Amino acid sequence: MFNSNLSKKITYISSVFLLTFAALTGCEKETAQNVDNPFSKSLVQDRSEMIPEVVHGMLHFSSFNELNGFTKSLQDKESNSEQVRNAYEVLGIDVNAETLPNLTDHPICLLAEQSLNGFSSARKAEEMQINAALNSGDDNIHSVVVYPYWKTVLNSDHSVHVGNRIYKYFDNGGIAIVLNNDWALYESISAKPFDELHESFNLMITSDAREGWDKIFTFNADQSISEEKAVFLPRFSAEVNPEGKVFIKNSSLIESPDLSSVFEWIYADNTTSNGLEPNKALFPNEKITLVINHGGGFKETLTGMESILACSVENFTITYLANNQVRFELPGYNQATSQYNLRWFFSFSTSSTSNPVVKTVTSNGTVTCQFFRKNDNTLACQFTKNVEVKCGDKKIYNETFIFDENNQRWKLDGTIWVQSGEVGCKVKYLRWRGIILGWRPANNEGSCAFINGTYLREVYNPNKNCMNVYANGNNCLGEGTYPTTVSYTILETPNVFSSPNQLKAKLGINISGTWRGWGYANKPQLILP
Repeated sequence: MFNSNLSKKITYISSVFLLTFAALTGCEKETAQNVDNPFSKSLVQDRSEMIPEVVHGMLHFSSFNELNGFTKSLQDKESNSEQVRNAYEVLGIDVNAETLPNLTDHPICLLAEQSLNGFSSARKAEEMQINAALNSGDDNIHSVVVYPYWKTVLNSDHSVHVGNRIYKYFDNGGIAIVLNNDWALYESISAKPFDELHESFNLMITSDAREGWDKIFTFNADQSISEEKAVFLPRFSAEVNPEGKVFIKNSSLIESPDLSSVFEWIYADNTTSNGLEPNKALFPNEKITLVINHGGGFKETLTGMESILACSVENFTITYLANNQVRFELPGYNQATSQYNLRWFFSFSTSSTSNPVVKTVTSNGTVTCQFFRKNDNTLACQFTKNVEVKCGDKKIYNETFIFDENNQRWKLDGTIWVQSGEVGCKVKYLRWRGIILGWRPANNEGSCAFINGTYLREVYNPNKNCMNVYANGNNCLGEGTYPTTVSYTILETPNVFSSPNQLKAKLGINISGTWRGWGYANKPQLILP
């Protein structure tokens, strides 16, 4: 899945758009017309995907299995030439015209989105920005997103509602998960960049690297998500005000959709209170206990003094992001109110006092979280964790090929990539229509995208290993002007990486019986460096 950030960024052909869990698709200007019956054509009408409910401006799915079934149905239909042709005709486009206006590459996705009220997809939001660039005369801009079906289920804020969780995706592979349908919390963080988010009660910070996802999902043998697992991660921290009073902060991640979990606080004098937070301040080093009753006899007890709570740095989180970026955070720590100063010490980089902090990691090493007493700057405690480099890089490579055929000038933009959750290739094709019209979609007799070669997958059995995976597949569409991009994507587990010079793409179009492109007419295949 995907990125994706997922964060309304349009990337140019020379850029890399990273999304989680998501994958990428090439989109051009969208022709969106109001139609009385968007599924009037028989093949378009024969739709197996369900129509999801719209909740708070985002699509709702009861589970990830349901979401995956919806996107798979869209993908199957977009790979069928007749389905795509009929969808364009429903949208009022003459696919037999010699040249066309700029239009969406994914009309099945567009028709599905038009059937939803109160919802604007991430795919549509990107195409609107592309349209503005095209209308201003920039003919070279297009999205390098090549997997639009995930973009159809994400709204314009790159969010989707699954079960009782709200997932928000970011360009760097980061994911914010809001638990327990906490819509007020989601609204408070929806406009913030990923680096400004702090893990807190009902807010989990993670990424498409899936570190620690065994606590929130169960997986199939192929590492795809089988079903959701209830989150139960008790945690609390302490803050000290200028008068020296200690305030306990509940930073637990407890999934309780029916709000049945009971938080009981037990104080040093054996008095108690119930609620998400304790109802009184403590004296320094005063003992406090939190008992969380999750129902069915499932209880968790946390006990400590303020000095111990402040030093509970073993709870610090490590989140692997894109481009070898790693995020480190101690949830619940507030430098202004704590009686300790926090410092991160990295074996592979300079130290830092920020919380959270993001570092580039290019070699295996360690990170140590340290606490220093503010009154005398002495070391109070420290904890160390290992940090590992992944099996390789995630890469995308673009190349442009311009040629003349039958007194016509064509431009092919080829792309091959290994990104989070996907491996694939695509070709975008346009014909020169003069200085006024510029590059436009035009008639051809077919288009194909093939991929073959190897890439790497990170596996655990139980140790981490880097395994070679062979890729081989294609997507070919028959005669017509649709779409302006043809792509082939392999959905994968997130921890996949490029193997240098081992993955190849054969990309091209058929013009008057002649195939041109990479792997055709003596032009080498496109290779991922």
